[in-house]
Amino acid sequence: MISDVFLDHSTYAEPPSRFEAGTPAIGEAIGLGAAIDYLTGIGMQKIHDYEVELAEYLYESLRSVPNVRIYGPVPTKNAPRAALCSFNVENIHPTDIATFLDQQHGVAIRSGHHCAQPLHRYLGINASARVSLYFYNTKEDVDSFIQALSDTVNFFNSFK
Repeated sequence: MISDVFLDHSTYAEPPSRFEAGTPAIGEAIGLGAAIDYLTGIGMQKIHDYEVELAEYLYESLRSVPNVRIYGPVPTKNAPRAALCSFNVENIHPTDIATFLDQQHGVAIRSGHHCAQPLHRYLGINASARVSLYFYNTKEDVDSFIQALSDTVNFFNSFK
């Protein structure tokens, strides 16, 4: 980005070089190439099909937890969901759920507005919890999450 540096001033390169400070992201480019090779070796269609299966399992499993509201459409064959669910549990703040899951069960989920404040305002909520999966997750991971969430809900409901 610099053309020349002096003790009292600098001269800058012409755009677009002026806006490309520092060393190029060589390590990141190499890592991206390795990731592409890895995913291609597994097969993108295979990964997609497994995620669709896992997403449906997550959705159906989460529906079994009392007082849970899942946001978004029900998955169908023609319109599958992404392998994640945003949800709330009646009368329990999402951050309390996320914190308890983390500290008591070692389960990591997200809580907050997820950079979707307009959607949250439309839904009439100030935050939600979100569980996200990828092809390295299993149905057993979902089962563990559901058990931990059920325990979390029972803990908070014990104070009513």
